[in-house]
Amino acid sequence: MPFPNLAEKHQSEPLVTPEQHSEYRKDENDGESVEPPEAVVLCYSRSLMEYLTESYDGETIGHYYGELYLFDDTDRKVGVLGNFGIGAPTTAMLMDELIVDGVESFLSIGFAGCLDDDIEMGEFIVPSKAIRDEGTSHHYVESEKYARASEDLTEETKALLEDRDESYHVGPSWTTDAIYQETKKEVEEYAEEGVLTVEMEASAVFAVAAHRGVEAASMFVVSDYLGTSDWEPKFHLTAEDMQRLGDTAKDVLEARTN
Repeated sequence: MPFPNLAEKHQSEPLVTPEQHSEYRKDENDGESVEPPEAVVLCYSRSLMEYLTESYDGETIGHYYGELYLFDDTDRKVGVLGNFGIGAPTTAMLMDELIVDGVESFLSIGFAGCLDDDIEMGEFIVPSKAIRDEGTSHHYVESEKYARASEDLTEETKALLEDRDESYHVGPSWTTDAIYQETKKEVEEYAEEGVLTVEMEASAVFAVAAHRGVEAASMFVVSDYLGTSDWEPKFHLTAEDMQRLGDTAKDVLEARTN
């Protein structure tokens, strides 16, 4: 069976487009439109979103699902989108809407489970590509194993980390929709392939960006370790790491828009 179910899907025109939704949203706001940022941090952690909005002056834009906050010190060229939940489908929908309104770059950040015991807590992971074990990305581009991060934005992210002597790792991630169905067999095989992390959004973020012709990269901090015989949750130890991750993502996109 092909995926998506209709084999000819990618040769067909969508019925509802983000352009139509953008016009509808403007009509509902009495024709008022907002000046979109050039670049957006995608944030899935409520505590990190709270940290960023409290640490930096800015303005919340109420035109989107969730909360889009524009940073004053970037001349509002950079924003952070959060409080919309987790997972690929909503992330993809919001990227579509933001891209139509003018956003050109996305940096997706958050927790990730780690498949490599050599990676220490506090070290960043920059995925070069992500296994497409979620459903959303296959509706945007033809099915294959990986979706790939944008090369330019990934290189810019790595360069800033190196300038700051931040310890980081580059490699594949595994994106899945079902965190409670991550099996020992999958963990074993992916770890042997050199996959570093597992999370819920990266492959869809990369696929949407590729489909729409914009830039997208990602960064993670380790929240837990997945082995073939046990699970080590470390979420309670990540607060400072997550804040550093958020600050870094903002700085990467600010440098890009200057």
